[in-house]
Amino acid sequence: MFSAKVAILLAAVAVCHGAPNAKFSNHHLKIDGGIDAEIEDFPYVASVQFCPPKCSHICSAIIINENWVLTGSSCIEYIAFQKVDAGAFYLAQDDKVTVDVEDAFAHPDAAPDGLGPNDLALLKLAQPLTFNERIQPAKLPKQGQEFTGKANVTGFGDSNLADRNGLQTARDVTLISNDDCRKAIKQVFPDQDSNLDDKSNLCTLSKTANTCYGDVGGPLSQDGTVIGTVTWYLEPCGTSGAPNVYTKLSNFVDWIEKTITENS
Repeated sequence: MFSAKVAILLAAVAVCHGAPNAKFSNHHLKIDGGIDAEIEDFPYVASVQFCPPKCSHICSAIIINENWVLTGSSCIEYIAFQKVDAGAFYLAQDDKVTVDVEDAFAHPDAAPDGLGPNDLALLKLAQPLTFNERIQPAKLPKQGQEFTGKANVTGFGDSNLADRNGLQTARDVTLISNDDCRKAIKQVFPDQDSNLDDKSNLCTLSKTANTCYGDVGGPLSQDGTVIGTVTWYLEPCGTSGAPNVYTKLSNFVDWIEKTITENS
């Protein structure tokens, strides 16, 4: 799902889906292999927009409360030109809610390009959201909570493509251990080490769906709890056997709460 952020080549050449190169990326298309999702099923999902002046989707986000949303640290370069859309399946629909961004707070240890640990940023909204059946705050995990099993990943497509900018989800992706995640990455890049961080990251693997452009910042959820946000993935999207990597929110709940309290 995404914008024009420069993808960074961190790995050796690999042949996947006929493409000559595969790489780690958080380049800001859609969930590869995803299906359309109802906004009422994921009312905590929002879109970070870049509006200089025409708006376009750059990142997905999750609603924390009426005044704050959470996204990836690489999604906040142009705060003066950013807005947040909420409450819409299609980002082009007229009844969506659009609010300005007042301020942004990246995790202090995040890498500038988001390709590393601590890939989170909080956006403070200039106007509060009004909650309804299509706009609701996310349920976050407890600090230190661990998760296994299946989960759903959700995000928006590129709003410059009117027929592909709807909310999509990949259901029942499998949570895997970070050790298995490293092994899966090694199968794609035999000569490279990943920058996976045990505190910051968790991974999923699916035979049919992968995150892609525009999904960064979007939620990984299990039984109604948002347990992760998309941080980076392997390009080209849909690379066979490639895991998807998320920021592990259960290790950042304290930071989220502290940042909101200190800046409200």
